[in-house]
Amino acid sequence: MSYEIGYRRPPAAGQFKKGASGNAKGRPKGSKNFITLLEKELAQKIVVNENGKKKSITRLAAMVKRIVAGALQGDQKSLLTLIEIMRRTGGFESGEPEQMLPDNYEKILSDYVTSKASALPGKKEQR
Repeated sequence: MSYEIGYRRPPAAGQFKKGASGNAKGRPKGSKNFITLLEKELAQKIVVNENGKKKSITRLAAMVKRIVAGALQGDQKSLLTLIEIMRRTGGFESGEPEQMLPDNYEKILSDYVTSKASALPGKKEQR
């Protein structure tokens, strides 16, 4: 023997033969995985009626249109789904929070606090 048999050193009879697969009955060539099948189904065209006209679009495009339309109509699930998709795909630019605020945000905030304080019953405005 050219080397000692032991942990991570199998005997020559138990080793894979050169040129032979370690998984001879593995996945057959040409078989499709889940993602491939899903992409194929979503790429199929369907006919939709848009503004009174028949139009051929992919199933994926139809799903996107439905999510966006639902979000615009106030469907909370559609809106949250759309926001999550945009967040994961980088649809929202990540900038500094201060850059997102309007220039006069301090005045807006103080006016809001003042209006809420004056709306409370039994409370007098303090200055």
